[in-house]
Amino acid sequence: MNKQEEIKYLIHTHGIKLSMIAEKLGMKFQTLSYILNEESYIDDELYIQIKNIIDDYQYELNLFEGEIPYTNDLFTDENSKLGIGERIRIFAKKKFGTLKKLADEMQISPQQLQQYISGNREPGTRILLKLLRLGCDINWLLAGKESFESYKVYKLESELRRLQNHFNQIAQIVHKTEAGH
Repeated sequence: MNKQEEIKYLIHTHGIKLSMIAEKLGMKFQTLSYILNEESYIDDELYIQIKNIIDDYQYELNLFEGEIPYTNDLFTDENSKLGIGERIRIFAKKKFGTLKKLADEMQISPQQLQQYISGNREPGTRILLKLLRLGCDINWLLAGKESFESYKVYKLESELRRLQNHFNQIAQIVHKTEAGH
């Protein structure tokens, strides 16, 4: 395994974002990506710097900002008292407009989705993964607590889809222009 392969393996297994490493190195994401994926050689100094960042990564995780007070009442607000089924219904309405559209996107029958919404069945891992891939905040779904990170991810995904649509339109225009000449 060469140095690039080792670095890519470590980044993947630790779940580290390449953009975070690039930022710590003071270089652009694209530059670091090019070095790791396209270059045939990585110099020893950069290799050592990246390895140090990866090694330090586990110690930089700050799981809890300050002290978290202990409470026996895990579900204090009204919204968190809703069941999983009702939260699935809210997600479907906000993102897809209807339960049928959500069922179609999940590639399950509306009757199966209704079983989860009515509380007759609890969603298993497969269903939770489908909901996650569709943009549902699983923390909110299971516990009624929406994380700020999930909101940021949702906003970024929306922006990415918008930009991809623009890019596709530009590519079509370029293709038509080239075909016309």
